[in-house]
Amino acid sequence: MKRALVLVGLLLAGAAFAQQPAQLARQAAGGHKGAQEELQRLAEAGNVLAEHYMGQLYLSGKGVPRSDERAVEWFRRAAAKGDAASAHNLGVIHERSTGALRDRGEALKWYRFAAERGFVRSQANLGHLLLQDKDPEARQWIEKAAAQKEPRGLYLLAMLHLQAGGQEQQAAELLRQAAQGKDRDAQYRLALLYGTGEGVPRDERLAMQWLRRSAGQRQPEAQYLLAAAYARGQYGLKRDDEEAARWLRRSARQGNVEAQYALANAYAEGRGVPYDPNEALGWILLAAQNNHPQASQALARIRALLPQPAQKP
Repeated sequence: MKRALVLVGLLLAGAAFAQQPAQLARQAAGGHKGAQEELQRLAEAGNVLAEHYMGQLYLSGKGVPRSDERAVEWFRRAAAKGDAASAHNLGVIHERSTGALRDRGEALKWYRFAAERGFVRSQANLGHLLLQDKDPEARQWIEKAAAQKEPRGLYLLAMLHLQAGGQEQQAAELLRQAAQGKDRDAQYRLALLYGTGEGVPRDERLAMQWLRRSAGQRQPEAQYLLAAAYARGQYGLKRDDEEAARWLRRSARQGNVEAQYALANAYAEGRGVPYDPNEALGWILLAAQNNHPQASQALARIRALLPQPAQKP
């Protein structure tokens, strides 16, 4: 009996030790300086969980100044000890960074590292990158993630069914599962299916419900489509130019070129926003830089109307 109690005590002590870095990280993220210092002390001593959570703090900028570079340093230390979650985060940073850290090869390497250790979101992300390369191995990883009901894997498998043609019902079911798992792209695609009746009965109410959920998760295409619905008074919505402009701005700020061009027109016409030719020109310039054809044509017409510099004799 005593031996059993000792064993239980050791197990509980081990669990408490494992939870300590997580507790310290929560406190540090809330601004507790002492917790941050203790977490860093553990990390510098080689505690893999502490290393991972130090990376998370720098990645989020909570409790410490935000720094992807510092996050990468800590995630690398943890990943070198086999931590799959840290390896996954390295993959995300290298895939999505807009600066010097952007490195597709590194992203692939770390996603594979985590995927091979069973980290399901890395399996989906690895499949996605390999799919872009038209690598036949992509489907294997996507199916592996989808089999574990990982929302991103379900979404990617659904898109493969849609691309194959004739598999709309299977795709719609996969999208529904992914959308319920809060994958914002799946929510957007499911909204489109309900809007067109492809693979599901046409249902404007459900289309709008999923479109709102996706837009609420900052999916740029969903935000643009929701803006268009408000601008036209579609899908049971009352026409509202101001609400349309709000969603256009959110989408445009995330780089959606159609939203950038539409927002330029809104400012040029004073539709849903105050008339402002400077704002209109700014968004036209941005859309043209992003290769929007009508924006480029409009910019060329504007420049043709400007006074030309005098020729030097």
